[in-house]
Amino acid sequence: MTDKELIRKVHSGNKDALTFIIDKYYDEIYRFCVYLTGKETDSYDIVQEVFLKFIRYVDSYQYKNLKGYLLIIARNLCYDFFRRQKDMIGLEEIVDSGEEDLQITVIENNMLLEQALLQIPTEQREVIILHSYEEFKFLEIAKMLECNLSTVKSRYHLGISKLRKLLEEESEK
Repeated sequence: MTDKELIRKVHSGNKDALTFIIDKYYDEIYRFCVYLTGKETDSYDIVQEVFLKFIRYVDSYQYKNLKGYLLIIARNLCYDFFRRQKDMIGLEEIVDSGEEDLQITVIENNMLLEQALLQIPTEQREVIILHSYEEFKFLEIAKMLECNLSTVKSRYHLGISKLRKLLEEESEK
């Protein structure tokens, strides 16, 4: 069932369709929030707020891209979170000492990347996440963020450059 059909059902009062939408997008929205905030527990709260806002305003939903719409709500709520928080640094990942060497290396590399992502400006981080993790095209991101295509590309390339520099510095330690 397409998102358009689901929205029609939601507009006609079908609560199962709403539950289906939440189930369909919950994990992706949560992952986006974790990457943006770097905080798992706070991201759960933010995702709950995303879907509460969506439910509250579903009757006025007019966008063609439901996932993009939910990501924009998540982005705005993450920005609100940043305004309420003074520091954005802090990973809560714990590496289990019983893991195999390869798994530990993968986890450590992911943690380094997440830490590096948290050190670049939010505008660059969100474009990198939307493009690299959520696999949106630059044009789609530009429409979502309501800015021009060259701005999105610039943010992406600047962010990638900063990430490379941060990761190189980390590997030299």
